[in-house]
Amino acid sequence: MSQVSAPVSTTVIASDIAGAAAFGAAVLERFEQVLAVVRGLGFVTQDPGRPNLTLTLSPDQEPGPALDAMARAAVAFDAAVSPLSLRSVVHFGVVFRTDSSAGVSYVGSAIRTTQSALRRVPAAGGFLATAEFAAFAAKFPQLPFRVRPVTSGAAIEGLNHLLFGDVVAEAVPASTATTGVADAAFVDFAKRRLAEEIGPFANALVDRAVRAATALDQLVSQLAGDIDNPAARKKFEDDLLRFAKSRR
Repeated sequence: MSQVSAPVSTTVIASDIAGAAAFGAAVLERFEQVLAVVRGLGFVTQDPGRPNLTLTLSPDQEPGPALDAMARAAVAFDAAVSPLSLRSVVHFGVVFRTDSSAGVSYVGSAIRTTQSALRRVPAAGGFLATAEFAAFAAKFPQLPFRVRPVTSGAAIEGLNHLLFGDVVAEAVPASTATTGVADAAFVDFAKRRLAEEIGPFANALVDRAVRAATALDQLVSQLAGDIDNPAARKKFEDDLLRFAKSRR
């Protein structure tokens, strides 16, 4: 007998190996090393004997450390089994927690959505994230990755790249890395902060505003204009100006 809780929102990550239709014993053995890492991060389901997994974090668990650990495990895996690679999709959505004598598990639409998104991703490694996770991640001031929208490929429209470590600096487009108005750190902060208010369209709005603005105050005012709530708009302006001042 199991009991199902009320719905909660949390982070779900689905992964598999891209690049081949069949996998030898050596690849599966290496994948077990990834699983060993992931099992220590949250609730894991997997098809026995297949190189795939779905990790569901607890609702109060911040995603940064878990994704950082997974990214490190993926780098080691990719190096060992090249040209195969591990690919992952990260989503933020609704699950139900189930409690039984066998322990805790999770079911729900977020798991199905994440697995469905993974199936439509081209055969390439790396981490992708849904728009829902991008908006959720923007609420955290410090994360071990940056979010960059995928701008090409209809099959993955609406998904974002998660860029870890040194890749981040290389991945910032030259057009937004620095301008006469704002540097890359300010642009990144503005995107995260605006996404917290209006969702995943923030990245495109900030990039467009940065290209058009001739002064910082003008840039901040233009971005704040996309926020309907007056109190939230004022706090957004104050946060951006405070961040800019802290870098002088």
